[in-house]
Amino acid sequence: MLSTSKTLGGAILLALAATGLAFPAYAAETVVNQQNLKFVPDAVTIAAGDTIRFTNSDHFFHDVTVVNPDGTTEDKGLQDFHHDQVVTFAKPGVYTIKCRLHPAMTVAVTVK
Repeated sequence: MLSTSKTLGGAILLALAATGLAFPAYAAETVVNQQNLKFVPDAVTIAAGDTIRFTNSDHFFHDVTVVNPDGTTEDKGLQDFHHDQVVTFAKPGVYTIKCRLHPAMTVAVTVK
């Protein structure tokens, strides 16, 4: 037989879970590959706070430059073969990611 405090505690946890307050939301990670001088896929949609892991699968350097919705840019640096660059997107908007070494390489990132 359960005690009143255990039953009450279980009821409170159940009520919190039903409202979505009991469990914190965790950011998701999406992988975008840099291969054959392309970002694959070339467009992604993520939630604010999520991250994208850019993985270099080419046998030469790539760069990750973020063009923010307001037009400002952030150069995240060069990546060698099999190195990753992880970028977190905190605010909603449409971002463009470019490789400054290979201008034809772009990926559109929509953050909701």
